[in-house]
Amino acid sequence: MKTNKLFFSVLLGISAVIADVLSPRQPAHASLNQTVEAFGNYVIYHWEQDPQLNTFNPPQIITNVKSSTKVLGGCFSNHGGRIATDVGGTSYCPRVNTIYVVQEELEPFYEDFGPAAIAYVIAHEYSHYLQNVFDVEYVQPISELQADCLAGAILGQGADDLQITSADIINMAQTAYTIGSKSHGTGAQRAYAIYAGFGQSPELSCSTEDMIKLSKNQVNDPIFKQLASKRPGTRGSDIKLDAPQTHLKSISGSFLGGI
Repeated sequence: MKTNKLFFSVLLGISAVIADVLSPRQPAHASLNQTVEAFGNYVIYHWEQDPQLNTFNPPQIITNVKSSTKVLGGCFSNHGGRIATDVGGTSYCPRVNTIYVVQEELEPFYEDFGPAAIAYVIAHEYSHYLQNVFDVEYVQPISELQADCLAGAILGQGADDLQITSADIINMAQTAYTIGSKSHGTGAQRAYAIYAGFGQSPELSCSTEDMIKLSKNQVNDPIFKQLASKRPGTRGSDIKLDAPQTHLKSISGSFLGGI
């Protein structure tokens, strides 16, 4: 009983912080750092609620590092053939099970799109951890589309509390997170991946098989066709995507099958 009360108190505290961060009445008072911490706590909470995931330790989040921060003996990245030991950008490092958040990199996204952008970036990196936990082979752009989809599933668990709509997520994903590369999928594919994870696609889950279909544009949903018909780099704000999350599953259910 004491554990339940404590757990409920922690949840109330997280909800209060998130509500304060997202309140439309005081957006200027919600700092980027508060937003990072609030959504980090949000993701950890929902991770612990998922019976398929709570047996694994979630990655730690280093909430604010410089892009030049060195991780000696930890993670190495390859940029144009150059092996780098610096963090570079917000990323997940499997060797030390850590998400490094580079707030200086996220500031433009935060200014243009608000907390939804930060929530998505953190959820996307958690999704790469999920792939690592279940030993899913990394293949571009399929794995990146899957991380987008799982980010939608993570945020979809508390969409009402977070006051985030699918339109928020899709607009941010299309415009603010450098959409439209061979390695990450087209803007339409990435936007639809999040839409699917958010529980609004009648066709796709976040499974590897479904993400392969998406990478090949083998999707019949009219919403995908609308997204694909737009010019690269434009927003999808004219597309109404506020339908109920009819197909929403748990985080693991969206990834592995089930509810």
